[in-house]
Amino acid sequence: MTYSQRSTHPAAASDYTYLEYQIGIAADELAVAVKAQDEPRAEAIRLKIAELEDKLALLED
Repeated sequence: MTYSQRSTHPAAASDYTYLEYQIGIAADELAVAVKAQDEPRAEAIRLKIAELEDKLALLED
């Protein structure tokens, strides 16, 4: 389920919790990419984490 589908779903858990969960998953993926020395993938994951953190910051406002 994508973020937009989840955020409009009436039975969805809070967007805040969902974003924190997604950030955790991305952090785990980043650790694997760094360990494998896959720098292009690591950079893509860092960008994804930054986007998720931006969305999270908007919810905190």
